[in-house]
Parts: sequence; structure tokens; C-alpha cells
Amino acid sequence: MLSKIRKKLQPDYFSNKKTGTALNYYFKGTGNLDPNRLYMYYNRDFCPLMFAWVYLKDDKWVIGTGANENVLEYANRFYNYVKEKYCLKGEIVKKEGFASTQKISTFLGVDNILLVGDAAGLIDLYRGVGMDLAALSGRLAIKSIIRSEENTTSPIVHYQKLMKKTIKKIESNEKKQAKRYASNESLEKSLSSFNLLKDGIGMILANQINKLLPPEKVILLPT
Repeated sequence: MLSKIRKKLQPDYFSNKKTGTALNYYFKGTGNLDPNRLYMYYNRDFCPLMFAWVYLKDDKWVIGTGANENVLEYANRFYNYVKEKYCLKGEIVKKEGFASTQKISTFLGVDNILLVGDAAGLIDLYRGVGMDLAALSGRLAIKSIIRSEENTTSPIVHYQKLMKKTIKKIESNEKKQAKRYASNESLEKSLSSFNLLKDGIGMILANQINKLLPPEKVILLPT
């Protein structure tokens, strides 16, 4: 996310202070956690941006969260909650964090310089994933370069056209995310049984449709 190339192209989109921070606590010990499960907690008291998480990595439990400010406060509150709820016994053996000074905005590049993934700002907090966007943007960047060589036009023109639908989806999801996280009440409503069932059915259908679509036209999941 701290792309040196983007910083040269768009210096105004970098701040002197942190715009977002993620913090992981690596816990080694025992508890009532399922090693085969990814725990995702949607609660503004634990994470005001997306969700807080718990999962097993190698022999350590990763307990983490993210925030635009006071991340240590959120991380400690979430860790204490997990420790009590799942009867953790052991100790934190490592703390690892990442802070970004890049404002969240999409920028695909200029002329012959194409940016992909995090460097292009392809971050979708509503879905909570970014690897699919990184892979998709990389594929479309290559197609744009090939097309530009075929008709001697700038690759950024083709790239912007191919990424247009994806950018609109990210912008739409950004509005959904702001509405969802307006309060714990709105967050709880978005995660109601009805909405989860509807989204689950939508994902099942999208997953089946994706099997018939070329890679650059797949429906991004979760929807």
C-alpha cells in the first residue's frame, strides 16, 4: 500500500499521519478455539472499519483488528474479550502491525504506468478481501498492454476501460460500508438472519456462474 511509484505520481494522496493501522497479537497456548475456523467479529467496539479476526497460523493464534485511530485500544479490548470467551491460557509471544499513510482512493496509473492491487487502491472493506482484486487487476493490466501494442495506443486507456465495472463496484461497496458501520445497530441489522441467508444464496449462485465465466469477468465474492 506504500507504493513508491504511486507516491511519485500522486504525492497529495499520502498523509503525514497514519490513515489506518492493522495490529496482530500472536498468542501461543491453549483455549476453546477451533483450529479449522476463521473467526470474524463484526462489532464497532472491536473494529470500527471492517471486522476483527482470530485464526490459527502454524502453532500460534492470530488475534487482530484494524482502526483509523487508537488501534491499540481496540486490539487490547478485543484480545481481552477473546481471552475470556475462549478461556485462553498462555501468552502473547509477538505483536505485529502495519500502518498506512495512503488515503483510500483508486488510481490506476497514467500513460504507460499501470498500478495494480493495493498500490492502485483496490481495497474493498465491505467484502474484507483484496487478493482477488490484485489478481484481477494484474490480469487486466497485461491485457491492456497487449491491446496497446496491437493498436499503438496508451495502455492506461484500455486499463481504465477494462477496470471500469470493478471500480464502480468498489465505490458502491464503499457507500454500503459507511452505511453499515454507522452504528452497532445498523451493523447488527446488516448481519440479520434474513440478510445472511440472502447473501449466502447469492454467493452459491455466483460461485456456480463463475465456473462458466472467463477469469476477467468473474463475480467477486463474497457479493
